[in-house]
Amino acid sequence: AAYDFASDRAALFLNEYAKANDPFGQIGTRSVSVQVTSVVRASESSFQVKWTEQVFERGSLASTMRWTAILTIVIRSPSNTDQLRKNPLGVFINAIDWSRELDSAVPAPLSPTESTNER
Repeated sequence: AAYDFASDRAALFLNEYAKANDPFGQIGTRSVSVQVTSVVRASESSFQVKWTEQVFERGSLASTMRWTAILTIVIRSPSNTDQLRKNPLGVFINAIDWSRELDSAVPAPLSPTESTNER
């Protein structure tokens, strides 16, 4: 489960998000497909993660959105066999900050050889 990889701080964030966005409220009518497109180390203890979400409503594509998150991690050695089984490396997400990316559907800039009159 996701909470096996979340610190208490991150679990609180996830709980608050779930309360505000009821993840089970639209089962059967809405689904979201997530494709991670990039994971890059941002610092010694954080990673930048980019992903694309496709939202389907009643089987038809309703929207596509791009997102970026910064995930801060902590390492805690497992202290019992249950933790060892669920998260053997002891890597926990400690802080989460995400935002939707702006749409990139903007007109392309003019090339240096193209004048405004030619467009």
